[in-house]
Amino acid sequence: MNSLRAYRSTIGLTSNLWLLAGFLFLLSLASGCDSQNANSAGPAHTGAEESRISDDDRGNGNASLNPGKKPEVLIIGDSMMQFGIGPALKKSLESRGYSVQYFVKKSTGLTWTHFFDWQYKSQELLSLGQFDVIIVMLGSNDGRWLKYEGKRLHYGPDVAQWWQQYALRFDEFFGRLCNETRRVYWIGMPPMKPEGYHNKTRLFNAFYERKIQNSGCGSYIHTNYLSKEKPVRWSDGIHVSNSGGRMVADRIIKETGL
Repeated sequence: MNSLRAYRSTIGLTSNLWLLAGFLFLLSLASGCDSQNANSAGPAHTGAEESRISDDDRGNGNASLNPGKKPEVLIIGDSMMQFGIGPALKKSLESRGYSVQYFVKKSTGLTWTHFFDWQYKSQELLSLGQFDVIIVMLGSNDGRWLKYEGKRLHYGPDVAQWWQQYALRFDEFFGRLCNETRRVYWIGMPPMKPEGYHNKTRLFNAFYERKIQNSGCGSYIHTNYLSKEKPVRWSDGIHVSNSGGRMVADRIIKETGL
């Protein structure tokens, strides 16, 4: 009888021990699940925050640009941009990773549309890409007659009607560029060696600077620091040499932050 009681006691103790072990095992599983959920909640919350911050960062930049890709740049102008300045500027921007569209044509401007129409050409060029930056250098050929009401309206520094008509052409051209991007940079003409031509180009530079400042779009960048003499200029004292072009290109990049 005593043996039977001892056996039953042993069985009861063993059962209790198994029940206690099972309870502890289940408790450990529950604790593990809570710990795992707590750990997973942290990264999930952090990821949401990172996504929100990333979206905010993109909002502060240009949403049209691909991550890690520099924006597209359009460079246009006459022979002042064609020789020296334009090639150096294009090369420098491309070396920085920018995608550059480049179009220049000598002896052109906003007056002689019968020879070359920049209004039409600018529409064609703007259709080639989504430009974040547009850099222009025009005006060296514009101090001459323009066609108005079927007749020649001759240029003069004090001919109000000529400047009124020229302003309309400039507004149309510059406004078209501004409709595509707010980052339009108009490069002023450097000092010219021929005195008469120098005085004329100062009038145009002042006109461009005033119009651009009043437009609320773009920036005017002067080149008054450039010498009229070699080695930075051609012998004509008008066009810019390769070394002068590199100098101007460096200044443009510095002033625009490109």
